[in-house]
Amino acid sequence: MYEPERQNAPVPVRTLEKQGFAAVANLAGGLFLLILSALGGRLAIVGIGLGVLAAIAGLVALASKDRADRKPGFILTAGGILAILSRTGAAFFRPLAGTLLSVGAFGLIALGIWNGIKFIKGLRSRS
Repeated sequence: MYEPERQNAPVPVRTLEKQGFAAVANLAGGLFLLILSALGGRLAIVGIGLGVLAAIAGLVALASKDRADRKPGFILTAGGILAILSRTGAAFFRPLAGTLLSVGAFGLIALGIWNGIKFIKGLRSRS
């Protein structure tokens, strides 16, 4: 009948660090993919160069030991490959690549916002 109230335990600092870093990295990756889709479609050399950079950054994130870094790394690698293929691939592939780049960009931004919300909730639990 009289059960003690369950208090939320504070989130460990290491978890907060990971969530904060993931939020910033995902938002930055999403914005980068948006810029890549906007510039890559207009300037071929810039699009290919940024696509190579995105693919390399994604591969570095895929090599991470942390599982939370692998999802954005996969999306960023796929975005870089799509950007390269959209400029060097077949003509029928270009609209599909642009659409997939936009979907990946908004997915990374949404993931960054979600991690930011979890980070803020974790900060509130510590105070």
